Amino acid sequence: MTAWLHSRGRRAAALGICVAGLLAAVGCDPRSMIYFLQPFEPTIAPPCPSLKGKRVVVVTTANPVTRGDNPTLDRDLTKQVVAILKESVKKVDVVDPDKVNTWVQGNPSWTDPADLARAFEADVVIALEVEHFEIENPNSPNLFEGKSDVHAVVTSWDHPKDAKGRPMKDKAKEAKEIFNDTKSTAFPVTGHIPMGPDVTRASFKSKFMKLVSTEVSWLFVEHAPGDNIQDTRFNSLK
Repeated sequence: MTAWLHSRGRRAAALGICVAGLLAAVGCDPRSMIYFLQPFEPTIAPPCPSLKGKRVVVVTTANPVTRGDNPTLDRDLTKQVVAILKESVKKVDVVDPDKVNTWVQGNPSWTDPADLARAFEADVVIALEVEHFEIENPNSPNLFEGKSDVHAVVTSWDHPKDAKGRPMKDKAKEAKEIFNDTKSTAFPVTGHIPMGPDVTRASFKSKFMKLVSTEVSWLFVEHAPGDNIQDTRFNSLK
């Protein structure tokens, strides 16, 4: 008998032992065993149409009042959302945020997402507007409580489609809004976190910014049901 057959036999025996163990654990109910043999955890699908295989531009805006003492708020949100998209969406091609920022700085009066799509030959433009962002209530000094509202508008840039849904490439590309929603984030949901040796303004803002970026990304990527459980530990952020 060849080594490959020996190896295959050992794998089959191991699988048999595992299955037998599972049957014993679930009381020989095959329906329960099917649950334990599921290869993936169930996930929540994003509400936005799929970005798979698309070239995507992400741009974030925030007015001076919303920025407050966070001058890089818009750029930080863009970079973190882009990083999540690259990691989580198959075959997505996200334009470098620094290149997008350079274009925005050179075109301060832009308002049409189609301009960004044309500039970067993109299929989709994700425009994020930070409408509200705070990490503490002015009436409660030394108590941190993060709140944000981010409005997302997604625009596709593509040829119009015929009755069968096929792109008519002899026609000029058109901009079409395909998604529009606002994501609100509160941290912690249980109230507030007092300032302390581990909970500084910088550490709280960093943690809240990551949470905002993650929850905004859920508009575009799938996530597990348990991902909405907030981590309020700060001992690792000194």
